[in-house]
Amino acid sequence: MSHFLFIAGALRERTSEESADLQLSRGVWGLCTALIRANLAKYLEPRSKGLVYVLKAGLSAEFEISSPVHDFADLDEFVKDEFKTEARFGFVHIADVKRYALSSPESQAVLLSVLCIADPAELSRRLSLGMHRLTQGEYDAIRTRLLETGTGAA
Repeated sequence: MSHFLFIAGALRERTSEESADLQLSRGVWGLCTALIRANLAKYLEPRSKGLVYVLKAGLSAEFEISSPVHDFADLDEFVKDEFKTEARFGFVHIADVKRYALSSPESQAVLLSVLCIADPAELSRRLSLGMHRLTQGEYDAIRTRLLETGTGAA
């Protein structure tokens, strides 16, 4: 089973936190690069889940991915303008959003440990790609660490 770590970065229009909040509140996660779209389309499975890492803030949410990859043109006309940057290469519908508040240093420590990355620069490089595919074991380990902190959903 493949799951995904999505990275919300700052945009011209809004901060990374505002971008993540907008997408999570609307039940849509945008695909901001062609590489993210291609990889998500290739590895997405019916019960795949996503985790959200907000740059400079940390791990902030998890959700179920409840649709296949859609084209930007398929977005509701009322939200297209809001998502023109986040979803320019498409989007997926999301459901069952759970929020967390794990600081950036704590989140990086969790990701370095779970993903077996020795060099923080390598983690930064991977995060800069906007999405990282997770195995079931990696997803479960990150989620367990999130729940252990007591900073979010159960």
